[in-house]
Amino acid sequence: MQIDMHYYGTYTLARVAGLDQDTAELIATASQFVDDNTTASSIRFADGGQMTITPTGHHFQHAENISSSAQRSIWIPFHFLPGASGDTFTERLICKKNSPTAAEMTENHLRLSHKTFAPMLMGITAHVLADTFAHYNFSGASSRKNNIASGTVCIQEPVSEQPALAEEQARFFERFQCTRPNIRILSEEKLVGTLGHGAAASYPDIPYLAWSYKTEDEPAKTVRRYNPDDFMEAAETLYALFTAFAKQRPDLTDAHPVPFDIIQDSLAIIFASPGNKHQRSGFWQFAMAQGAFLEGRQEEIPPYMGQMWKDRCEELASCPDCALITEMDIFKFYQAADIHRTYVLRELLPAFDISVL
Repeated sequence: MQIDMHYYGTYTLARVAGLDQDTAELIATASQFVDDNTTASSIRFADGGQMTITPTGHHFQHAENISSSAQRSIWIPFHFLPGASGDTFTERLICKKNSPTAAEMTENHLRLSHKTFAPMLMGITAHVLADTFAHYNFSGASSRKNNIASGTVCIQEPVSEQPALAEEQARFFERFQCTRPNIRILSEEKLVGTLGHGAAASYPDIPYLAWSYKTEDEPAKTVRRYNPDDFMEAAETLYALFTAFAKQRPDLTDAHPVPFDIIQDSLAIIFASPGNKHQRSGFWQFAMAQGAFLEGRQEEIPPYMGQMWKDRCEELASCPDCALITEMDIFKFYQAADIHRTYVLRELLPAFDISVL
C-alpha cells in the first residue's frame, strides 16, 4: 500500500477507534515511515553512546535494499509477512491475508501496549497487517512463485484508467531496466529472480483497481483481484487492532469508538475513487474535514512528519548525551522496529517452521 492508506487511512481509523489525535498521529507516522526509512547508519554521541539505524523500507532503486540479506531482514518481516501455508519452504514464505502468523504477531505486539514505544509499534503492526491485504500471494524473497506470465496483467476496472496505468507500468519497468513485466534483478550477490509484487508493478497497492493476471506456474488459471474489497478488509483489521489497543491504553483515548459499520460507506467511496496517491490522500483529508468518519466531528489530518523524523536523526549527531534521545519519537520508532524484526524472524516464523536468518 502507499501513503494514502499507510498514513492518512491509518490516522483516520485510529481516530475512529477512539485514540486521541497525538496518538493517532504517532501511529500513522510510524506506519508510513516503515516505507520511508531506507538508509542504514550509526550515530555516535559525544559521551560514547551510539544509535544504530537499520532500514525498514524496501525500494528497487537502492541495490542494498534488494539483496538477499535485505529480503530476509526488511521485505519479509515488514512488507510480506509469510503466511506459513503450504508444503514447501518457498510456499510457506508467500504472504497471506488473515494468516495465523499475522494473528500471532498482533497478539504479541498488543501485549507490549504498556511500553513507551507502543504507539510506534502499533504503527509498524498496522503497516505489516495492511500490506498483507495488498501483497497476498506474493513473497518477500526472490522466488519463481512471484512470476507472472508475460503480458497477462490486465485491468478490468476502471476502464478509463487503463491507458494511464499502462503507461505508468511501462515507466516502472523501464526505470528498473526490465524488458518484460517480470522484474529480474541482479544484486551484488549475483542473485537473480523475481521479488515481491514487482512483476505486477504497483497494481496491488492501488485501492480502486480490479485487475487480473496469470502465473507461470499455472498459465491456464486467471487470478482475479478486486482491490476495493481487499482494502476494506484491511481497514476493518486495522480498526480491530486500534480498538484493542485503545482498550489497553484508555489514557491514550479521547472518545468512544465509532462502530465500523457506520463508516463503511465512506470507506467504500474512498477506495473506489481513482487518483494518484496524493489525490487519494486528499480524499481522506476531505472526508475527515467534512466529519464523515467521526459522527459529524470535523477534523484536519495533520501533515505527515516523516521528513521531520529524518531531520531529527541528522541532528542527533550533535547531541552530547545519549540519555537525552531515549524519549524522542524517532528513537522509539527504532526501538519498536528492532523489537518487531527480532520477534518475527527469531520467534514467530521459527514457530511455524520458517527460518530465514
